Amino acid sequence: MTRVAADRSRPTRQILPLALTPLVEGDLATYFEGLANPTRLHIVARLAQVKEARVSDVAMLLGISQPRMSWHLRLLRRAGLVLTRREGREVFCRLDRTSIAENLSAFTALLAGDGQPGPAEPRLGPAETISPPSPRHGVERSLPEVI
Repeated sequence: MTRVAADRSRPTRQILPLALTPLVEGDLATYFEGLANPTRLHIVARLAQVKEARVSDVAMLLGISQPRMSWHLRLLRRAGLVLTRREGREVFCRLDRTSIAENLSAFTALLAGDGQPGPAEPRLGPAETISPPSPRHGVERSLPEVI
Protein backbone atom coordinates (compact mmCIF):
# COMPACT_ATOMS: atom_id res chain seq x y z
CA MET A 1 0.00 0.00 0.00
CA THR A 2 1.52 3.31 -1.03
CA ARG A 3 0.91 6.49 0.85
CA VAL A 4 0.53 9.77 -0.92
CA ALA A 5 2.76 12.45 0.57
CA ALA A 6 0.86 15.36 2.09
CA ASP A 7 1.15 18.73 0.40
CA ARG A 8 3.76 20.44 2.59
CA SER A 9 3.51 23.83 0.87
CA ARG A 10 0.32 24.79 2.70
CA PRO A 11 0.48 25.72 6.38
CA THR A 12 -1.41 23.38 8.66
CA ARG A 13 -3.95 24.61 11.14
CA GLN A 14 -4.08 22.92 14.48
CA ILE A 15 -7.61 21.85 15.22
CA LEU A 16 -8.18 22.64 18.86
CA PRO A 17 -11.29 23.74 20.68
CA LEU A 18 -11.71 27.49 20.94
CA ALA A 19 -11.03 27.35 24.66
CA LEU A 20 -7.55 25.89 24.10
CA THR A 21 -6.28 27.79 21.07
CA PRO A 22 -4.08 30.83 21.45
CA LEU A 23 -5.90 34.02 20.56
CA VAL A 24 -5.05 35.96 17.43
CA GLU A 25 -6.43 39.49 17.21
CA GLY A 26 -8.89 39.85 14.34
CA ASP A 27 -9.09 36.13 13.53
CA LEU A 28 -12.47 35.63 11.88
CA ALA A 29 -12.29 31.87 12.40
CA THR A 30 -12.18 32.41 16.17
CA TYR A 31 -15.05 34.89 15.94
CA PHE A 32 -17.31 32.53 14.01
CA GLU A 33 -16.30 29.55 16.14
CA GLY A 34 -17.70 31.50 19.07
CA LEU A 35 -21.05 31.61 17.28
CA ALA A 36 -20.94 27.97 16.19
CA ASN A 37 -23.15 26.61 18.94
CA PRO A 38 -26.92 26.96 19.40
CA THR A 39 -26.59 27.74 23.12
CA ARG A 40 -24.11 30.54 22.46
CA LEU A 41 -26.39 31.90 19.75
CA HIS A 42 -29.26 31.96 22.29
CA ILE A 43 -27.02 33.81 24.76
CA VAL A 44 -26.10 36.38 22.11
CA ALA A 45 -29.76 36.78 21.10
CA ARG A 46 -30.77 37.34 24.72
CA LEU A 47 -27.99 39.88 25.29
CA ALA A 48 -28.99 41.68 22.09
CA GLN A 49 -32.37 42.42 23.72
CA VAL A 50 -30.90 44.12 26.79
CA LYS A 51 -28.00 46.44 27.49
CA GLU A 52 -26.55 44.24 30.23
CA ALA A 53 -27.72 41.20 32.19
CA ARG A 54 -26.67 39.15 35.18
CA VAL A 55 -25.11 35.86 34.18
CA SER A 56 -27.35 33.95 36.59
CA ASP A 57 -30.46 35.53 35.05
CA VAL A 58 -29.45 34.60 31.51
CA ALA A 59 -28.63 31.04 32.62
CA MET A 60 -32.00 30.70 34.33
CA LEU A 61 -33.86 32.18 31.36
CA LEU A 62 -32.17 29.76 28.95
CA GLY A 63 -32.48 26.80 31.31
CA ILE A 64 -28.78 25.97 31.51
CA SER A 65 -26.64 25.33 34.56
CA GLN A 66 -24.29 27.96 35.97
CA PRO A 67 -21.11 25.99 35.10
CA ARG A 68 -22.33 25.47 31.52
CA MET A 69 -23.18 29.17 31.27
CA SER A 70 -19.69 30.09 32.49
CA TRP A 71 -18.15 27.78 29.90
CA HIS A 72 -20.12 29.35 27.06
CA LEU A 73 -19.39 32.88 28.29
CA ARG A 74 -15.71 32.07 28.38
CA LEU A 75 -15.83 31.05 24.71
CA LEU A 76 -17.89 34.11 23.81
CA ARG A 77 -15.38 36.38 25.59
CA ARG A 78 -12.46 34.73 23.79
CA ALA A 79 -14.24 35.20 20.47
CA GLY A 80 -14.72 38.90 21.19
CA LEU A 81 -18.50 38.75 21.37
CA VAL A 82 -19.17 39.38 25.05
CA LEU A 83 -17.73 41.55 27.82
CA THR A 84 -18.19 40.77 31.48
CA ARG A 85 -17.78 42.77 34.66
CA ARG A 86 -17.90 41.74 38.29
CA GLU A 87 -19.79 43.69 40.94
CA GLY A 88 -19.30 41.98 44.28
CA ARG A 89 -20.48 38.41 43.84
CA GLU A 90 -22.55 39.17 40.76
CA VAL A 91 -21.19 38.94 37.21
CA PHE A 92 -22.82 41.02 34.49
CA CYS A 93 -22.40 40.42 30.77
CA ARG A 94 -23.11 42.44 27.65
CA LEU A 95 -22.38 42.24 23.95
CA ASP A 96 -19.11 43.75 22.76
CA ARG A 97 -20.80 45.67 19.97
CA THR A 98 -17.57 47.39 18.87
CA SER A 99 -15.80 44.06 18.34
CA ILE A 100 -18.85 42.61 16.61
CA ALA A 101 -18.99 45.58 14.22
CA GLU A 102 -15.25 45.28 13.46
CA ASN A 103 -15.53 41.54 12.76
CA LEU A 104 -18.62 42.07 10.62
CA SER A 105 -16.87 44.72 8.51
CA ALA A 106 -13.77 42.48 8.19
CA PHE A 107 -16.01 39.61 7.02
CA THR A 108 -17.81 41.90 4.57
CA ALA A 109 -14.45 43.07 3.19
CA LEU A 110 -13.32 39.45 2.86
CA LEU A 111 -16.46 38.58 0.88
CA ALA A 112 -15.98 41.62 -1.33
CA GLY A 113 -12.43 40.53 -2.09
CA ASP A 114 -10.90 43.51 -0.26
CA GLY A 115 -9.90 41.69 2.92
CA GLN A 116 -7.13 39.30 3.80
CA PRO A 117 -7.78 35.79 5.01
CA GLY A 118 -7.25 35.09 8.68
CA PRO A 119 -3.77 34.23 9.92
CA ALA A 120 -4.39 30.49 9.73
CA GLU A 121 -5.74 30.54 6.18
CA PRO A 122 -3.48 30.19 3.13
CA ARG A 123 -3.38 33.07 0.70
CA LEU A 124 -4.24 32.21 -2.87
CA GLY A 125 -2.63 33.81 -5.88
CA PRO A 126 -4.74 35.17 -8.73
CA ALA A 127 -4.43 31.96 -10.78
CA GLU A 128 -4.99 29.58 -7.87
CA THR A 129 -8.37 28.13 -7.03
CA ILE A 130 -9.62 25.86 -4.33
CA SER A 131 -10.73 22.50 -5.64
CA PRO A 132 -13.04 20.21 -3.68
CA PRO A 133 -11.29 17.29 -1.99
CA SER A 134 -11.38 14.06 -3.91
CA PRO A 135 -12.80 11.00 -2.20
CA ARG A 136 -10.12 8.61 -0.90
CA HIS A 137 -10.02 5.14 -2.39
CA GLY A 138 -13.36 5.67 -4.13
CA VAL A 139 -15.31 5.94 -0.85
CA GLU A 140 -17.27 9.09 -0.25
CA ARG A 141 -17.38 10.30 3.31
CA SER A 142 -20.32 12.01 4.92
CA LEU A 143 -21.03 13.54 8.27
CA PRO A 144 -22.96 11.44 10.76
CA GLU A 145 -26.53 12.43 11.43
CA VAL A 146 -26.85 14.41 14.65
CA ILE A 147 -29.94 13.81 16.71
